[in-house]
Amino acid sequence: MKSLYALLVLCAASACSAAGYGVVDEAEIFKKYTKALDLQADMRKSQETAQGAVGEREKALVQLRDELQGIAKRVQDPMLSENGKKTVSAELEAKNAAFNQRRSELQSFINEAQATIQQRAGEMNKQIFADIRAQSEKVAKAKGLQLILGKGAIFFSDASLDVTEDVLKELNSSYKPAASSVAPAAAPAPVAVPAASPAGDKPAAK
Repeated sequence: MKSLYALLVLCAASACSAAGYGVVDEAEIFKKYTKALDLQADMRKSQETAQGAVGEREKALVQLRDELQGIAKRVQDPMLSENGKKTVSAELEAKNAAFNQRRSELQSFINEAQATIQQRAGEMNKQIFADIRAQSEKVAKAKGLQLILGKGAIFFSDASLDVTEDVLKELNSSYKPAASSVAPAAAPAPVAVPAASPAGDKPAAK
């Protein structure tokens, strides 16, 4: 019975091959295609750069919050004269406005960085899939195939139909790395923005 099943599978694979079908594993391409690896490394560098920028902005915001809390305590000092209270209250109001603005700017920076990396990831995927299509066409012509399918779009395919290595060889041989350049705004991991100011005002919504 097992021999009969094996024979049927072999016949099906042979028929498929005779019909001119091939299969490419896209996930394997992303792991081994030099261009894909270079683009992914470039994006990681950008992420690190943006994360560092977020960290610096966050430190400055925390310092500003601490200053704000100190001024808020001074307002409560019973030894202050009326003029002194007016002066400290004005200082508190100005510092609170600066804190709210910095907090809003930090959130905007994070949102823009995340949007940028999502866009770059989409562009990278488009580039890689376009390359896969172009090189798959070459492999198809060389092997006399009429159709090459992506493995991610099918549930099962016999190993004999796999042309991933052939396509990968074409991809890597045709790729000419350019000078690497890191984009300035890549997405950092979500960063917790410091709590609202002790003065009671809510940060302005962006």
